[in-house]
Amino acid sequence: MKTLTCTLAALAAALLTAAGPALACNPDSLSGCAATTVPEISALEGTAAIAALAAIVLLFWERRRHRAG
Repeated sequence: MKTLTCTLAALAAALLTAAGPALACNPDSLSGCAATTVPEISALEGTAAIAALAAIVLLFWERRRHRAG
């Protein structure tokens, strides 16, 4: 039950964090809210970023495994 509560709390925090920028403008007057352009991330750049994160995680996992054994 404790795990479920922690999971739901984390989910609620993530949803509120993600909704923050969307709620930054006054929802009653959307005409005063200007859209901002952001740069796009290509599939190649995204895959490279995920690969870099995976390499770091695997490196730490391997170091921890060697210390334990």
